[in-house]
Amino acid sequence: MIEFKGVSMGYATAEGRVDILEDASFHVTEGETVAIVGPSGSGKTTLLLLLSGLERPEQGQIQLDGQDLADLSTDSLADWRRDHMGIIFQSFHLLPGLSALGNVQVPLEIARAANSGSRSRAMLDAVGLSHRVDHFPRQLSGGEQQRVAIARALVHQPRLILGDEPTGNLDRQSGKRVLDLLFELNEQAGSTLILVTHDDQVAERCQRVLRLQDGQLKED
Repeated sequence: MIEFKGVSMGYATAEGRVDILEDASFHVTEGETVAIVGPSGSGKTTLLLLLSGLERPEQGQIQLDGQDLADLSTDSLADWRRDHMGIIFQSFHLLPGLSALGNVQVPLEIARAANSGSRSRAMLDAVGLSHRVDHFPRQLSGGEQQRVAIARALVHQPRLILGDEPTGNLDRQSGKRVLDLLFELNEQAGSTLILVTHDDQVAERCQRVLRLQDGQLKED
């Protein structure tokens, strides 16, 4: 499903260059669950952005489903994300002018999927927000906004789910409910699940744990 080969990535700052990844390599088989852990600032979010095609590596090769991302145009990458990928951003990225229901419907509407309203309502119910369907992001707590973002990422049953601290803004009960939903989708639909997390309990639920430190990925 995923091949990450000799990837290097860094940024220029006022103090000089900062290397995030240095010749990093790993692979993920379709249907696996993988946790990526590491200290704050180690580059975990950058790694997810590279996997999603929202960032391009300076060096190395990233393949998804046998397709080299470097060979895909911006539009082709957007189509792949629309059809096959669900991304749970740490900062939510909800559309302020749409209700919770409207936000969850976005990927289905873009894909012109049937029954987008009923499917979106069912997903909001699955994350415990059936009573918030008509509320706008400004009317929701941080934890509720996170659950809307998760529902939006999962509503089209993607083959690949990328989660950046998906339970970081949730209380224990809501976090467990969301994790159960993620792993149920993995089990039922064979989705590949990659989670960036600081939570060892979340990492322990995954089949594999990759630790990112000093630009390198090492498996536990």
